[in-house]
Amino acid sequence: MTVPSSPGRPRVQSRRVRSVAVVTLSDPDHRNVLSEPLIQDLDEALTKAESDDSVRAVVLTAEGPAFCAGAQLSALEAAASGHFDDVQRVYDGFLRVLRSPLPTIAAVNGPAVGAGLNLALACDIRLAGESATFDSRFARLHLHPGGGHTWLLTKVVGPALAAHACLFGDVWTAQQALAHGLVSAIYRDDDLVDAAISMGNRLEGHEKEFVLTLTRTLRASAQTTHHADALEAETRAQRWSVTRETFVQHVQALRARISSKR
Repeated sequence: MTVPSSPGRPRVQSRRVRSVAVVTLSDPDHRNVLSEPLIQDLDEALTKAESDDSVRAVVLTAEGPAFCAGAQLSALEAAASGHFDDVQRVYDGFLRVLRSPLPTIAAVNGPAVGAGLNLALACDIRLAGESATFDSRFARLHLHPGGGHTWLLTKVVGPALAAHACLFGDVWTAQQALAHGLVSAIYRDDDLVDAAISMGNRLEGHEKEFVLTLTRTLRASAQTTHHADALEAETRAQRWSVTRETFVQHVQALRARISSKR
């Protein structure tokens, strides 16, 4: 991805809370649209988190009332003039999240619209604040969805509900998103990010390579058609995990606790 450096204040802020990298879209005046500077800053924040041996998970959230309003109108207007590269760079933003080897938790604090909904869908888990809404928006602009939007949404909510959102323009509140399986839980807006961080830090005691391996297996299993293929992949990963010192130590500790109760 080649985009110009962002001048002035970064469009993405990052901080670490124990074993969690909190990555915050920070362009609230523009509703955190996926501009080129924001996309570059997001890439840099994720690269930093992935290279930190102490990080086990990423929480992705946003500053201001919106999670992400999607693509800039200028990118869509350029596409209408035959210049589609700007739209493809928008894809780079959420696909960078999708391709991160770390487990990702979206803390959706407000409207997630169009490509902003793709950004939430790119995460492994989605938590919603009470103010969150989920809006495909593409069809209302007479714009066909892009970036794998139909696939991502169908995988999460199923084909009928994906049609409701993509074709008929349904906009879902946090409660509706929970009922549809789009989000795992709803929190008060003020508690949302802390809840996501707390979830991510449940991985703190795990070896990083174990977290990456299990995350990779979960994602692959979601695309695997046959149980035999999943069984083979899991067996290979489990055979690896039983050789790790962390596993041996935990089994020994468990045996000692059982023996002490006899």
